[in-house]
Amino acid sequence: MSTGEIIAAAREMMSFVLVLATPFLLAAVAASLAIGIFQAATRMNDLTLSFVPRFFAVLLVLFLAASWAGARMPAYIERAATAPISLRE
Repeated sequence: MSTGEIIAAAREMMSFVLVLATPFLLAAVAASLAIGIFQAATRMNDLTLSFVPRFFAVLLVLFLAASWAGARMPAYIERAATAPISLRE
């Protein structure tokens, strides 16, 4: 495998992981923004108030997006496993 092929495979893997993680990260950011606005409006600073809703938001997105993510993983794994590997340079 040449250096270019290794870099291309690593780039594809990182972009795939980013696509899979995006819904969960967006749920956490949206929940954090809503909680931050609520805490700023009420001046209530409680660590539990900031953690629990974010946890449940990510858990809800995990429940809803698990089939979407699971449908994309076998195709990527098959594509990565069947990629031509040249043993001689």
